[in-house]
Amino acid sequence: MTGGDGDDIVAAVAVGDDIGAAYETVMEDASDGDENEVAAPVPLSEEDYTRIADLLSSITNRPYQYESHVEYISLLRRGFLAHRADPREVGPYPLIKDLRKAREDMIERFPLNETMWAEWIADEISTCGGLEERLGVMELCAKAVEEESASVKLWKTYAEYIESQYSLGRDGDSAGKGKAKKVLSEEEEITLRECFTLELVVETYRLGSLATKDNVAESHVLWNKYRDLMIMDLEANSTQVEFIRNLYAARLQTPHTTIGDTFSEFSTFITRYDNANYESVMVSTNKLYAAALSKYNERSIYEDRLAKHGQVSLAEEWNAWAEYLEWETSQPKKKLDVDMACALYERCLLCFGEQARVWEEYVFFALEKSLGPRVKALLKRATRHCPWSGTLWAQYIIALERAYRPFEEVSEIKHRATTTGMLDLGGLEEVLKVNIAWCGFLKRRAFEHDAGEDDFDMAEMGISEAVTETGKKDPEYRLQRIHINFCTLAKKIDSAREIWKELAKTQGNSYEYWLRYYHWELSHGPKDKDYAGLALKAALRRYTLDWPEKILETWKNHVEDFGNVEDVEYATVRCRKLSKEILERRAQEAQAAALQQQAMKDQQQEADTPQTDGSARASSKRRRSVAEADDSQPKKKSKAVETLASVKPTSPSPPSASSVAKRDRENTTVIVKNLPLNYPEVRIRQFFRDCGTINSLKLIVEKDGKTSTATVEFENREDVLTAQTKNLKIVDGHSIEVQVGTGSTLYVTNFPPTADEAYIKDLFKDCGEIVDIRFPSLKYNTHRRFCYVQFASSDEAQKATSLHGKQLGGKETLVAKISAPDRKHERSGAVYEGREVYIRNIDFQAHDNDVQELFQKYGTIEKVRLPPGPKKGTHKGYGFVTFSKKEEALVAVEGTNNIQLKSRTLIVSIADPNPSKQKTTNANPSIEKTADSTPGRNMDRPRQNPLGPANPATSPQQLSAPAFSDIKKKTLGIMNLSDTVNDTKIRQMFEKYGPLRKVTLRPDHQGAIVEYESVADAGKATLALDGFELAGRKIKIGGLADLMRQSPERKVAKGFLTNNGGIKGGVVAFKPSQVGTGAGGVKGQKRRAGLGFPGAVRKEGTDGKSEDTVMVDGPQAKEVPKTKSNADFKAMFLQK
Repeated sequence: MTGGDGDDIVAAVAVGDDIGAAYETVMEDASDGDENEVAAPVPLSEEDYTRIADLLSSITNRPYQYESHVEYISLLRRGFLAHRADPREVGPYPLIKDLRKAREDMIERFPLNETMWAEWIADEISTCGGLEERLGVMELCAKAVEEESASVKLWKTYAEYIESQYSLGRDGDSAGKGKAKKVLSEEEEITLRECFTLELVVETYRLGSLATKDNVAESHVLWNKYRDLMIMDLEANSTQVEFIRNLYAARLQTPHTTIGDTFSEFSTFITRYDNANYESVMVSTNKLYAAALSKYNERSIYEDRLAKHGQVSLAEEWNAWAEYLEWETSQPKKKLDVDMACALYERCLLCFGEQARVWEEYVFFALEKSLGPRVKALLKRATRHCPWSGTLWAQYIIALERAYRPFEEVSEIKHRATTTGMLDLGGLEEVLKVNIAWCGFLKRRAFEHDAGEDDFDMAEMGISEAVTETGKKDPEYRLQRIHINFCTLAKKIDSAREIWKELAKTQGNSYEYWLRYYHWELSHGPKDKDYAGLALKAALRRYTLDWPEKILETWKNHVEDFGNVEDVEYATVRCRKLSKEILERRAQEAQAAALQQQAMKDQQQEADTPQTDGSARASSKRRRSVAEADDSQPKKKSKAVETLASVKPTSPSPPSASSVAKRDRENTTVIVKNLPLNYPEVRIRQFFRDCGTINSLKLIVEKDGKTSTATVEFENREDVLTAQTKNLKIVDGHSIEVQVGTGSTLYVTNFPPTADEAYIKDLFKDCGEIVDIRFPSLKYNTHRRFCYVQFASSDEAQKATSLHGKQLGGKETLVAKISAPDRKHERSGAVYEGREVYIRNIDFQAHDNDVQELFQKYGTIEKVRLPPGPKKGTHKGYGFVTFSKKEEALVAVEGTNNIQLKSRTLIVSIADPNPSKQKTTNANPSIEKTADSTPGRNMDRPRQNPLGPANPATSPQQLSAPAFSDIKKKTLGIMNLSDTVNDTKIRQMFEKYGPLRKVTLRPDHQGAIVEYESVADAGKATLALDGFELAGRKIKIGGLADLMRQSPERKVAKGFLTNNGGIKGGVVAFKPSQVGTGAGGVKGQKRRAGLGFPGAVRKEGTDGKSEDTVMVDGPQAKEVPKTKSNADFKAMFLQK
């Protein structure tokens, strides 16, 4: 780009004529649309000034208090904004120097997040006047993008500021010069033009576009501007056509939100500058574009969920990031894009930069992919953001050692980790991780070939200090083992032995300790003395040894291998005696355990009181309602569950009761009230860290708008007892209140099948503050209909039970009871009491009143129910009649079975509480399988109902099986569907556009299959509902093949922040282990093909049950359905 072209570009690159315009632009980005912060700042009160003084004192005495820094800066900035907005205020803000110093002090100890950087830059822009201050702002912007290089917002702020200064310097004859002269001298104006050049503007946009190129959602913001500048320069310098074409080619290989627009703009560019080669260029480029577009389409579902930032709960946002990262990083080797995965981690860290687990996952991903130098820089940033993570500090030390960095540099990192006190927030384990890495470094360094005596002495002293400080608190004595290893390598065998003996005081009950000690003596002890055997004898003298059998076996083998005949004889006698003692001990322990278990069982039985509410018609909370008995599906174990069940445990001891206990939210949750407003979730987790493992955490703002309330779910009830000790503790000046959450959760069922979260929230809105609403997953039972409503207190939940028994709509009677999962009740209701009659083969011309009239003579009828058919006013040909007594139902069966109602003979029986279940819900069951149909018969022709057509208006020609191509055209694959959405809700949405033939839930593919009667109706539904938001997700509509390519949803049990490497928030681990993924096969048998290959799907009528609605074999199965475009759906819509 030439410097003489500036005059042609001034109008395009200018973002304002003065500092005020630039400030307003940056403030809009910094506030994220929060107009109150900019438009109406609240002046500081006397209490605020007192608080500022207190915070300053606190920061001076305890400089590593993150919240104090943030609050201090926030108060000072609020005063600054109020001063700037008040027209009566003249002169600079009195505390502007204090605000600058506060930010500089904070950045020395903690990194600033994206918003804090943007606010700082905006404040400095609004106050800068002279040249030196303007250059200072540029340096501040450069520092911001260095710290947060993935931030599109900060790069945009940086580039636009450079533009504004370039525009100001170039407007020599414009009105802008007059404003500039108020603050700049003529000499400073010349310097300003020399510093802020057009080349600098273009280079800033270039660097920003490179740094954010893999940001799928926002990379176009900087790249488009950079391209525009280059194209405008092209008007004066046509030799750069090839450069810009290559720029487009590189861009079209990168997935991004506006890739379609980029391709169209490239087409326009080629038309204008290289029209002679248009066809060849576009053909070759189209291949690149198609590949990148495919990558973007794969990610679009996840990007849509991320686009709801600020509109959904924190837990949902956690889950969205977790699932996206898990998918991105688990791609096959040939398909994995490391740069895009790293960019996704960077984007996640802009939102959750204080979460150590995200940094740890990012670091280990970089190590796994051997990213080399990038790892060191990444660890430097990670330890600044999360100085309480021992894992990150330890990995930083290891990375420096591997890079052969000087001892002084490694030592500085170690001391930085341990001297600030931040590491203690993570607990003892985090401190131990750092010390283990440090001692390992010292040990290895001491025995290198070029190590000196000073290196050896330094290592010995450093390891001893670490053992003294924290080693004695480590139950796994890892530091002592490093010390023993060091002494062994240094030939100080006696010193190492003394450490082993000293450890016996704390580890003597562990068989693992004695085996380690034995093997060490066996390898390093003197040959003339049996120190190894003596160690085993010492272990066997301990009555409290946890696994004496193992030690006894080891001693016997040792004597047989190394002892003489006297030793063997003595050991045989001694082993026999010890074996008897161990058996007696085990018997006593078993008896004590049995007595304890029986006592706990008796205590539980006393606590459980049976429910005596005779009027209740609904079953217990863990079962489906009777109204769903006819449409429910069988419960199945997933393949993964069956595989895992067959894997033998590797632990030498059985799992504890707590490890297999059922999740019990109702009794493992505490409610924390009076927390500061907008208190960070990570601080709450740290506050309760010592109480136990936190499964989930939710925050809500109280109605007063001044405080927050949190619900914290722990792993077991013991943790809740510990958490209660935090009651009335002071948190940032607030005395918090910790209450047990037992009784705050409501179990709700028997509501309309179309009810969603908004319906439930509206239903209970007058009862209290609703913290959470949880619907069950329909993955293994698509007809479950209940939910849990958690309130902020047990009193509010108790108030909500007043709605129990409320009539909803006329058919459903609401059930709303306090959730008590540990209280078991006998199932009740008409079907379980034998009072409900099941009627089959009902004539389609018969109605409820006809059935009522037929059965009323046998007793008192409570309800007659004929499940509705696909069209209004029709039914499915079967129904239920509920009597008041069991005896009446029995008499009704005897009196009505095999009698004729209108043109059909009824088949009547007592309703089965556990009927056979079908996975597919048919909107128009024109083909119905009867009880006497046999799998395998009539495989080559469609099945027919021996009782006659299900719909009397259906002709025999209509009963013939339609062609697969016709079915495919009118079948829609609904993708990105939450597994809490039932088929009734889907039918309600889609039947507005035409009659449905079939609705099938496919939670195993995150979606559903909807089949219309006509192709045109399918097209109308697609155009209207593609992208529609349902249960917090934007659904996508495609073909059946598109749906089947979707992998099942992997839910996050505890989110990013698990202690064993998983992800917490609601965020599964990033990639859970898979057991038994191989297909396996039997020799001599053909291996079964995957879905999409010939013969992959069974023919209708075979002995296997197919979960797919469309069943096909032969040549048609080879055709892979093509994804429908908008043009296809428009054609469907117009088809008649």
